[in-house]
Amino acid sequence: MPRMAREKIPFGTYLISQTCTSEKKIFETIDDRKMFIEIIKEKKEQFNFKVYGYCLSDDQAYKIIIYDNGSDISKIMKSINISLAYYLKDRGKMYKDRYKSTLLKTPEELESVLMNLHDHRNTIDLELNPSIIDSAHYFTPVNSSQEKIIIRDENSDELCIQMDQTCKNRSNCIRSMLEGKKVIEELSKKHQLSTEDFLSNKKLRNAELLNFRKMTTLSLKEIGLLFGGLSESAVCKILSRSKN
Repeated sequence: MPRMAREKIPFGTYLISQTCTSEKKIFETIDDRKMFIEIIKEKKEQFNFKVYGYCLSDDQAYKIIIYDNGSDISKIMKSINISLAYYLKDRGKMYKDRYKSTLLKTPEELESVLMNLHDHRNTIDLELNPSIIDSAHYFTPVNSSQEKIIIRDENSDELCIQMDQTCKNRSNCIRSMLEGKKVIEELSKKHQLSTEDFLSNKKLRNAELLNFRKMTTLSLKEIGLLFGGLSESAVCKILSRSKN
């Protein structure tokens, strides 16, 4: 019986899982897991893909969420598994079958999968270098042209999803940090406050941040810097709460 063709699209996001044969272990030690992370780092540079999450708590399997960023996911995974198999060559044939992939079609699917991975992570995963994970990214749902921004809080791993809103009147958009700083100064004067006092007034600051977002092409990171050094995830949460 022929294998079913994988569901793939250009610029797709996938949950990947790879299992070894029942009598083998991919990860016998923490060093094996660290080597896997090094392999992923190397392949990210080679193929320019992004990693949104992973779980290595199972000795006989790994799971990883990859955004292919225009590269072929099959070529990415072939290269990863060949390098991993070479590292484990003294243990004989490792893989039970080809890797499994699930195309994630909505930001909500991605959020659900990420939360599930985090629920199964253990202290071993947390000891590993997290530098392969891309903390903020854009996700275009399948059959849609509207991008959403998904921000991971670096301290809590909590996710925040926002529509990628762009300034509609392009001729009047705030395009630079210098322009943004001037607007902050004008807002402070409007409320008869010093800039420091304006940014310290959370209720006032958050309301103006929501309006500012609609007038700028600046990133959430840049907006956060202008509004008192807020993180991307903090800006995302303010915008989300303001919609409710």
